[in-house]
Amino acid sequence: MAGVAAYLMAIAFVHRSLSGRAQVLFRYLAAAVTVGGYFAAVHFFVEPKQRAIDITKALIAVLAAGAVFYEQHRAGQQRPVAERWKRFIGITLALAAVSAYFEGFNFGYARFYHRHDQYHYYLGAKYFPELGYDGLYRCTAVAEDEMGVVSYNSEDDIGAGSRRLDLSAEVRHADWKIRNLGGDNLLMPVTDVLAHPEVCKATFSPERWASYKADIRFFRLASDKEYWKTMQNDHGYNPPPVWTVLGYYLANFHAATTGYLQFLASIDMVLLAGVFAALWWAFGWRVSAVGAIFWGTQSVADSSWTQGAFLRQDWLFFLVLAACLTRKRWFAAAGAAMVYSALLRIFPGLTVIGWLVVAGAYLVKHKTLSRPQWRMLAGGTLAAALLIPWSLHVCGRTVYKDFAQHTLEVHDKTPLTNHMGLRVLVGQKVPFEIPMLGIGNGPSSGRVKYVKDDKLADPFSVFMSMRNGRYAKYKPVAYGIVGLSLLFFIVVVRRIKSLWIAQCLAQIFIILMSQLTNYYYAFMILFAPLTKAKRQLEVPLFGFAALSQFTAIVFGWLDDKYWVLTALCLAFCYGTICMFRQTRKAAEPATEEA
Repeated sequence: MAGVAAYLMAIAFVHRSLSGRAQVLFRYLAAAVTVGGYFAAVHFFVEPKQRAIDITKALIAVLAAGAVFYEQHRAGQQRPVAERWKRFIGITLALAAVSAYFEGFNFGYARFYHRHDQYHYYLGAKYFPELGYDGLYRCTAVAEDEMGVVSYNSEDDIGAGSRRLDLSAEVRHADWKIRNLGGDNLLMPVTDVLAHPEVCKATFSPERWASYKADIRFFRLASDKEYWKTMQNDHGYNPPPVWTVLGYYLANFHAATTGYLQFLASIDMVLLAGVFAALWWAFGWRVSAVGAIFWGTQSVADSSWTQGAFLRQDWLFFLVLAACLTRKRWFAAAGAAMVYSALLRIFPGLTVIGWLVVAGAYLVKHKTLSRPQWRMLAGGTLAAALLIPWSLHVCGRTVYKDFAQHTLEVHDKTPLTNHMGLRVLVGQKVPFEIPMLGIGNGPSSGRVKYVKDDKLADPFSVFMSMRNGRYAKYKPVAYGIVGLSLLFFIVVVRRIKSLWIAQCLAQIFIILMSQLTNYYYAFMILFAPLTKAKRQLEVPLFGFAALSQFTAIVFGWLDDKYWVLTALCLAFCYGTICMFRQTRKAAEPATEEA
């Protein structure tokens, strides 16, 4: 503690000795060094590190809420805090939150790139014309078997000399299983796949097959055996055709190498920086800082799933950009950004319900759309007219039929432990145990804690079956909740003439109408722009982030944790809409956006 006190005193002394711009620059430099030093200390001296990071995130959120309370207290005393200090505290907390999100920029994946993710997205996009949506794991097994024994030098142990690995023996082991992407989506042995390698190779030219084998060799040698095995127990390559367009060109630009995959991983960093830059441009530094603090401290969509990945934040950038462009009155570009985001991941398009409600209210009153609404419609239509044919050219004429079949008939009916959404709330019993009432405990609950069985070919098959069965039974309840929520939303939002507010509030329909893995809940950064219209939302938003960290710590099983987090997210959305129920005018003049 004495060292910390001395450090702070030294900073204060140097700060007082400077003036003007030098003093401002020193403040931010000192903040950056302090944040970096803190996370370096956590990395080297604290165990367990993950728990320390989670607690740090909660503390940053609490500090942000405390700063807002102090600001309000000073304003109430008619002694307002100077704007320069508000900005300094806000940006410092934002920097700390972003650092915490990336665990002090101590990336959990060796050499910065996420092997598991990029195996799916790099290979799935690069060889989509040959693999489609169901061929990745089968063709991986065939390629490994065909390579046989390989010699290589380890990147992580340079002085160890040449090593040998029998890939054929590995993949032909009796315990080797892959996900049956073209069938029941459960784990299956590779015996039949290896017995008929021509089925897989028929779609490849000799040159493309040689390239595929070389890329498979890279990913296998860059991963240990168990990690490599779990890659092929995942759920395959699933993005929509429009995502595949850019993914296809980038992946085919260069063979799989450490340097190139690091480059691909860095694209997401640029996109995330673009999210906060867009918020600053459209809404000001404060909204950008609020967005960074919330995004960096919440536990719902933490970085462990997608850091080091390949183009996993593109949809988020364009979704946020759509709101930013709307506020800046670039309506045609906003429509194009919304359509692109929706075509990249489908579910972002649900936020267009907000736009439709505002436009519908205007249409009922005026019998036509406003000029901004027509421009938005034109921009979105033009984007779709360009992107969809382009995706057909790259992916093939049947790609949308194949995607719908793969997504709706296979992937969407395969519950995962980190799924979130209304379907999860309805499809699983509450994760609270009340033994006297038989609530939440025992195999009848369907919770992974009780029904996971490692003796089965797929240990989660009972969990998936029970969740699907329960949802099928209570599907009318889910539809009723969606319908009532839509009615409530229309009653509130029809009075709000601001399209960007309506879009941000409409994120509730992503929770109600889609089943997503938790990391896609990064869309909740759309709460940040709403603080521009309702600054009193800031403290609840930071409180929600802190509460989500507490939830993540308390609930150990993933299905339990994400059930509770879904409930919290949905409740927060309802509460926010209620906060806007008295809004009769837009944050800006109605003529600007309606």
